[in-house]
Amino acid sequence: MKKFLFVLLATLSLISCEDTQTNELALQAKVDDRLYASADARAALNEDGSLTIQGFNDEESMTIQLSRLGEGNFSIGQGSANYAVYEDMGGNIYTTNPNGEGVVTISELNETNKTLSGTFNFNAFLPGIDTIYVSKGILYNVSYTGGDIVDPTNAGLFSAKVDGNPYIPVIVSSRNTGNTIIISGSTANATMVISVTAGVEPGEYILPRGGFSAKYQGVSGPEDTVEGLITVLEHNVSEQTIKGSFSFITNRTEITEGEFDVTY
Repeated sequence: MKKFLFVLLATLSLISCEDTQTNELALQAKVDDRLYASADARAALNEDGSLTIQGFNDEESMTIQLSRLGEGNFSIGQGSANYAVYEDMGGNIYTTNPNGEGVVTISELNETNKTLSGTFNFNAFLPGIDTIYVSKGILYNVSYTGGDIVDPTNAGLFSAKVDGNPYIPVIVSSRNTGNTIIISGSTANATMVISVTAGVEPGEYILPRGGFSAKYQGVSGPEDTVEGLITVLEHNVSEQTIKGSFSFITNRTEITEGEFDVTY
């Protein structure tokens, strides 16, 4: 234990005083040049023996998947069962699959209290659009007794047409920030994000409108939405599910026949 605390303090010293937070339970890291700190962190053992670790706050989440529960180094790379996912405040999903690299080190397992501690770093991609570098990551006293953790890359169904061509995402995510439900779908070279108010009721919502938005970003970068319509068909707050449709026009693209049916 003393050895690990020394390693933890040494790691913390690498992060400047002005961007370091200390918590009894923590998952935090540098995302590019900015500190990401979770408000809560947990881990869950899956039926196949793999381990999912997740930290989140009102705007972002970070998920690490390991092949097993145990001390040691877990390499992230092509062909590995280990991977990491970061979701930013705009609902964009950065993943290490398939080309990211990194390593997660579990330095200590406390089998009595069911907690784990360690360090991590990785690079992850918003497919075809952007890359982030996650460094100086710290896991400290993260409980692995929690329940199931939802896969952040597979929240449900999302589809649309972009200028008449089918848009079928490979990654679908959804998150409630407390004020907003953010739903996104990403392909190999584009991402589409639909946002509605957290307490939204079924109905039609014409864009632009406060608390609601629809965004599209392709290989040419973010596009400005001119007008649109989001229709919420069902919203079950207790079960955290929402279903709806959408269409919108940007300065370069027309999005039609949009549909979503997700759990957040």
